[in-house]
Amino acid sequence: MGATLFLEAFGRISGPATINSREEDLHSVFRERAELMRWATTSNDRPLLWLMEEAEITADTDTHRIGWVQVGLGVGPVEVLSTPTNPTPGWVGLPVRQTSTNLAMALVPLVQCFDDSLRRFGVVELAGLQVTVSTLDADTQSCIGYLVSVLNWFNTDSKAGAEAIVAFDQNLLEGNKVSELLAILQRRNTYPFEFRTFTPVSDKQMVSIPLEEMPYYPIAPQPDTGMFVTLPEWTPSAAGWVLASVIDAARLINPSATEFAVRLTRFQG
Repeated sequence: MGATLFLEAFGRISGPATINSREEDLHSVFRERAELMRWATTSNDRPLLWLMEEAEITADTDTHRIGWVQVGLGVGPVEVLSTPTNPTPGWVGLPVRQTSTNLAMALVPLVQCFDDSLRRFGVVELAGLQVTVSTLDADTQSCIGYLVSVLNWFNTDSKAGAEAIVAFDQNLLEGNKVSELLAILQRRNTYPFEFRTFTPVSDKQMVSIPLEEMPYYPIAPQPDTGMFVTLPEWTPSAAGWVLASVIDAARLINPSATEFAVRLTRFQG
């Protein structure tokens, strides 16, 4: 069984929808967008980033959360767990498991797909995103090469930069190691993104686990210190890149982090 990823969008959505929202829901729109872009597909001869599980618009019942989507990341190659030392004569089935897609590789297209799908239902004012992960594979290799190689996409002349706060629960790091995490991110070549300093995290910027949708998630203490980051633009791909980079760096400190949550909130002081 692979990892489960729960992605939430916060902010506002207002009409009108560009689709018939009586005939379509977020689940179907997200699934079709993912298949169109080949981020997820039912074909056996195409690589997968995720498997569709659930999705829902929540703006009609929650004044702050727009909606959420849940996907499975157990679409990586099959891994043989062990080889019997004394196999019985004839065919012997070996224990195997489906490995998970590397989270940092999947996160940017996942955020983009989510945002694209939400915008079919109205005008979206995105204030923040939260990623909550459970049963992720331990000791996943870093994706620093991928994360750095795509930075030229964000080298534009646009002056529409943005400030944001990154917060996370205690499951992501072993103890309070925010300074170590910030140091790793600052050593990387992340321009035009800048991980700047520690910052206090308000209640509205802290991780919040929706127990009605994730009752199985192990609640961890919420540190009141996060990171201040400057983005070259406030777009889904830029927000996804920040989340992927923070998680990738944090798992160098704590490779055994398999269940954690990270939240990115736009700062408009």
